Amino acid sequence: MFIKKQFTLLLLLLSIHIGHAQNNDCNFMINGRLIDSDTRLPLAGATIRIMPGNKMIKTDGHGFYRFSSLCADTYVLSFESLGFEESHKTLRLTKNEILNVDLKHGHIVLHDVEVVGHQHNLKTTALVNSLTQQQLKESKGSVLAEVLKEIPGINMLQTGATIAKPVIHGMHSNRILMLNNGIRQEGQQWGNEHAPEIDPFIAKNIRVIKGAESVRYGAEAIGGVIIIEPPTLPINSEIHGEFDVIGQSNGRGGTTSAMLNGGLKKLPGFSWRAQGSFKRLGDIKSANYYLNNTGVKEINYSASLGYKTSFAQYEAYYSHFETELGIFTGSHIGSVEDLQSRIENGKPFITYPFSYTIEAPRQVIKHDLLKLKAHKDFTNGAQMDIQYGLQRNLRQEYDIRRGGRSSIPSLDLALTSQNLDITYDRLKDNGLRTLLGLNLAMQVNNNIPGTFATPLIPNYDSYNAGLFMIERWIKPTYELEAGIRYDYKYFDAAGYRLDSIYYAGTRTFHNFSGSLGASWHINKTIDLQSNIGLAWRPPSVSELFSNGLHHGTAAIEIGNDQFKSEQGLKWVNAVKLQLPRFDLELDAYAHYIKNYTYLRATGEFWESLRGAFPVFQYEQTNAFFWGLDLAGNYQLAENFRYTVKASLVRAKDVRQKSYLPWIPSDRIENALRWTKSYQKQHLNTTFLQVQHQWVARQNRYEPDTDFASPPPAYGLLNVLGGLGFRFNQQDVNVQIGINNLLNKEYKEYMNRFRYYAHDMGRNITLKLNYTF
Repeated sequence: MFIKKQFTLLLLLLSIHIGHAQNNDCNFMINGRLIDSDTRLPLAGATIRIMPGNKMIKTDGHGFYRFSSLCADTYVLSFESLGFEESHKTLRLTKNEILNVDLKHGHIVLHDVEVVGHQHNLKTTALVNSLTQQQLKESKGSVLAEVLKEIPGINMLQTGATIAKPVIHGMHSNRILMLNNGIRQEGQQWGNEHAPEIDPFIAKNIRVIKGAESVRYGAEAIGGVIIIEPPTLPINSEIHGEFDVIGQSNGRGGTTSAMLNGGLKKLPGFSWRAQGSFKRLGDIKSANYYLNNTGVKEINYSASLGYKTSFAQYEAYYSHFETELGIFTGSHIGSVEDLQSRIENGKPFITYPFSYTIEAPRQVIKHDLLKLKAHKDFTNGAQMDIQYGLQRNLRQEYDIRRGGRSSIPSLDLALTSQNLDITYDRLKDNGLRTLLGLNLAMQVNNNIPGTFATPLIPNYDSYNAGLFMIERWIKPTYELEAGIRYDYKYFDAAGYRLDSIYYAGTRTFHNFSGSLGASWHINKTIDLQSNIGLAWRPPSVSELFSNGLHHGTAAIEIGNDQFKSEQGLKWVNAVKLQLPRFDLELDAYAHYIKNYTYLRATGEFWESLRGAFPVFQYEQTNAFFWGLDLAGNYQLAENFRYTVKASLVRAKDVRQKSYLPWIPSDRIENALRWTKSYQKQHLNTTFLQVQHQWVARQNRYEPDTDFASPPPAYGLLNVLGGLGFRFNQQDVNVQIGINNLLNKEYKEYMNRFRYYAHDMGRNITLKLNYTF
């Protein structure tokens, strides 16, 4: 019995020792990179399998891969990528190993495969919604805010038929940060009627982050982030391109666009792209009358050069945006009595015939952007980006003036912005991914003399510095993320008030931001996301120092130089359900903002020789926002799909226990789509979609903060259809759509000109796209 006990104890000790040894021998790692053997560029999205264990992973946007927690053993790894020969490697693992693999091109040339390197990965646990390539194609010719409306929770703040800016969960303007090809878009975005100076035709990918992302992107991301990315520069020498011609009945005009890209055989790794678009529209028509002076002229162009090696990338990018916008003449009022009578009538007393003429009031905007970027990949899997951006924004606003001064701008602003961004990203052996970043910015704003008007905002200089760190813990079924950031802003301004009194002063703002997030892949059917962000925003120049007539809105705006920074806490949660024939996403959010700043109508009017202008004053309060977004698809049959989208926003002034103005009303959109794919020689696909959009009346408002009660609810019926043809390696797509099919007369609460006129009537569009 004693020997048996000793033998049992010996076996137990041996098993513990062996188990301990095995645990010590199962902490090895294999990492490396896949590279195109011809171009020496990384291969993103390639598949790697390892045996034994039958694990499968894909390379990241820079060609890197990593297997961890491996035991001491002999492994066989297979490497696969579309258009390349499969490669197999055998490795006896006794320590951590780095295995870089060159893949050779296959014997079959796949013309449809475009090999690119250094793809940008959006690394975040925040809620991100992207527009599909089909949605981008179908929305071509629309302004950026209208394109973004395809995403639930995104609305538009309009100034008539020609100006629109995106709204995310009730937030817009300086609370929404836009990244144009990686550069913070800097213009006079404080104005409600100042649309983003971005050409949607350049966009290959558009993504929206609905959470408070101040940690990653800076203070103005308190309400969300919009990311616009052009196509990735190619690495092959063949020239590819895309042409679009779009015509529309409402406005009797259209848009043309062209894009070409390619490389040079004699200089592998060098690539280029050139792009341009032109738009011309005349007066927009409501259901029953024309809205005079609502034409548009727009010309945009851009160019990009890139050079890529195995471990580095260099890019230079330049874009020019230029537009002239007419503003509905009926929005400028001669007297208080005239304003009241127009609001009571609800539409213009005098209508005009169609015209392409653009006269005062109008806007002329030019925006130039220069980007220089260097990217470096390190052998340990880390990467560094250094990016410089220079922007020049020129804004002129013309008003109806006496004495022949209508040809002289009433507001003439020149804003120069410079940004320097440095980020370092590394995936550690323990599964933690560290992102470090430094952001520096400088702005100089000048009022150009000669306007014969008191400037609405002052001349100012602004300097910003931000430093952040984000840690991500990545596991197969979940990800955790935490981040912290510190920002400092110095502001120096000098200008004149409406009563010609000079003022000057400096302000400093600084704050910490933080975020926590998690993504959980429960199974193949259910995914959960949760993100909470502590964000802030310093007051804008208009909120601090506005004291005069804003000609673009025909209103007096008054700021307060004692305002404090906004501080917000936003919690966003999402559940995603995916079944074979059904998918659903439901987002819920809550957003508390201390020192929330908004423009409130005082009920007073300022009268002069130029007319009568309502007085608006910036105020601060504590606000609470919450809401829901819904998006679902159901495959009814092989060729039929039903889609539903819905959103609601609730916003209240916590201090006054009242409703906030200009909050989107509830809306729901239903669509039935028929799609057919063909195996014929040239005919590729056809589709037909019928869509109905219903928008509720905004009943949550305060009568004393608005000139008129919100308009009634309305419903619009839209139809869209298209044909796709393929000839060799060339695609031709034809699309026809009819918005507001029944030519309904309606008003949208989020249109600032709803007091004087109705929204756009029926509009028929014809689009032709040629890709080669």
